[in-house]
Amino acid sequence: MPALKNPAYEAFAQDCALNIPAAQAYRKHVAEDPNGDRISIDPRASKLANDGKVKARIEELRAKVAEKAEKKFDMTKEKWLERLATIADKAEDADDFSAATGALSQIGKAAAFYAPEEVKHSGSIGLENLSEAVVRVFGK
Repeated sequence: MPALKNPAYEAFAQDCALNIPAAQAYRKHVAEDPNGDRISIDPRASKLANDGKVKARIEELRAKVAEKAEKKFDMTKEKWLERLATIADKAEDADDFSAATGALSQIGKAAAFYAPEEVKHSGSIGLENLSEAVVRVFGK
């Protein structure tokens, strides 16, 4: 896939491919008012990141980054996970549970054990209903 036609979207996709949060990338490359509040920036960033062409470009760029890293460091995902497991074992043997937990956390992230749960909603909530919703959730 070639670069996106919109240079701002391409820059956004490149940042997202490097795991820069979408809102930060959007603010930097796309937003008309980079000082805009999160209420306006976050949904727009999410919508752009999930646009079909932009999402495909992000995935393509991430694959290229992974391929370059594998070649440069002779490190596949499997080798990386094996090294982390070795680090976790050695850290546990040395009673360094902080290091062991850190290595195991990285393994969990790579295995998508920490993938956020997707929450879907239907309908909408207007600002006039927001105060009612807040009271229902948090009380008076």
